[in-house]
Amino acid sequence: MRPEGIYAALAALGAEPVLDPELWPDRPQNEDGVRPLGNLLAETELKLTTATRLGDQELDDLANAVVG
Repeated sequence: MRPEGIYAALAALGAEPVLDPELWPDRPQNEDGVRPLGNLLAETELKLTTATRLGDQELDDLANAVVG
């Protein structure tokens, strides 16, 4: 996945990072994908955890969400 796709996914989750123009004057490049990919994973896990806290069937809800 290219950095633009990762940033688009973060934006879709409402977690788009603010890019420092001094650090990334030409936007992130392919080699800059590791940190935002970790951010995407963390934000996805947070959203998934929040969405599956539905009550006494919490573990079943989480398992169903992970399986798909």
